[in-house]
Amino acid sequence: MPGENFSRRVARAAAVGGGRTYRRQTPYGWWVTLMLICVLGVGLVAYSRWEMQHPLAAASKSRSNLPPTKNNQWKIGLALDLCGRTEYLPASTTQQAFSSDGHGVVTIEPALSANPASYSGKNASLENLLLTSSVLLTPTELQLPGTPPTTTTTTSPSSTTTSTTGSSSTTTTSPSSTTTSTTAAVAKPRLFKNGQSCEGKTGVVQVKTWQSPSARTGTLVTNPSSIRFRNGELITIAFLPKGAPIPRPASAKAIADFLVANPRGLAPAGAAPVTPSTVLPPSVPSSSSATTKTTTSSPSGG
Repeated sequence: MPGENFSRRVARAAAVGGGRTYRRQTPYGWWVTLMLICVLGVGLVAYSRWEMQHPLAAASKSRSNLPPTKNNQWKIGLALDLCGRTEYLPASTTQQAFSSDGHGVVTIEPALSANPASYSGKNASLENLLLTSSVLLTPTELQLPGTPPTTTTTTSPSSTTTSTTGSSSTTTTSPSSTTTSTTAAVAKPRLFKNGQSCEGKTGVVQVKTWQSPSARTGTLVTNPSSIRFRNGELITIAFLPKGAPIPRPASAKAIADFLVANPRGLAPAGAAPVTPSTVLPPSVPSSSSATTKTTTSSPSGG
């Protein structure tokens, strides 16, 4: 019967297993297709993660006129942690597109430049900010222009002197005095390089960012030149042993207050551009010797 013949044919084909020639063939096309799917999937996941961590850099590929523009004023928190010692960029002495208050708050206002485009969009970057302060940063090295100025205050206690002449004695009291010594910054660069000692351990250059003052979890960035600022961002440049905790900038509170007062990051009305000479970074003195200025103050004696 036709049905029985068909069943026998199916059974015979199953027993043969497609033939000996077919069993000896390797499905190279299937394996190649599977590997391509895996590689493509991993690549898309990696690119998606990069876009999430660098929103401005990713957006610059698809559209122009990115913020901050000449109509914006942004603030970020920036600190340096050098083996547990906190430092900040020096305070700016003139109005600039990038300016520091000396306490970890950096203001980005492109309109204060004669060429706002040089500080707008993708040019509002950590790399460009550090260059204006003569700071060089790579994934393995951090070079600062020199040691910061230090101030030492010494207070001398009051003293009493008694002199006796014949049958009379005279007592003289000298008031206390305060002496303040300020040592100027040394122009010799300071270099922090991966592998150098830091607190008795091997130090490494690291950069950690927080997307906002309220963010408690930061992200380690392996390529500092890829950082494009976002309003309210916190950044810590550290030279610490690998795995050591990297603290957020202490200026987080000031940045949060600014975001409350100016949530859209708009520049003040009437901000006028400055001449190119005022936006150049200050020159570094050629002498590496430190100078000391001493002032002594003491109240008048009675």
